[in-house]
Amino acid sequence: MEQFAETLSGRVTTDKALEELVDLIYQQAKSVPRFRSGGARLCAYLSRHLTIRSQRGSFYDVLLQRCQADYEPRDQAAKGDEAARKRFHELVFFMGEFYLPLEIEGAHGKAQTAFLRGLLDALLSHPVDDNLICAVKLLKLTGPALEDAWKGKGRTDMDEVIQRIGNVALEAPCSVDVRLMLLKLVKLRSSNWGKVPVTSASERSST
Repeated sequence: MEQFAETLSGRVTTDKALEELVDLIYQQAKSVPRFRSGGARLCAYLSRHLTIRSQRGSFYDVLLQRCQADYEPRDQAAKGDEAARKRFHELVFFMGEFYLPLEIEGAHGKAQTAFLRGLLDALLSHPVDDNLICAVKLLKLTGPALEDAWKGKGRTDMDEVIQRIGNVALEAPCSVDVRLMLLKLVKLRSSNWGKVPVTSASERSST
């Protein structure tokens, strides 16, 4: 990726070229499942290392503006027809994959938490099966990092999200399989996302 970023820095020299680059990678990462994770990691890397800036800002700024344009009609998309929801889910999965490397490396990641909360709220506000499955997958992917980020700010967003998921599991007219999926997610979070507790040296020596 380093060599690729250096090559782009020498060739992407205009505002239009930067915007076209962002749009190309973003659209491919959203719509091609096998490229989603790699495309999101590529976007995260270029957000940190691509030096060119346009009148709209850096690669990261232009990408975030592109995501924002798709994010704003999230409620309409989440309650739309199957095709509209599928496009919305592509955005959700991309944002999850894009968030993780930025959060782990402490670069820009915190700016994404509000995006992810908004996406989760939209999905849970329109609790048809595919929206709920999408919410579960997003939380399995990002839940531990998201909760750590929110707790670091003294916020209880994850408590609120999990409480809402529990209510949806009990009240929404979803399928039995999806209801079980929601309840398993609640249980996963109650076990600290399945993390193995760290044992101190003193505790190990006493056993």
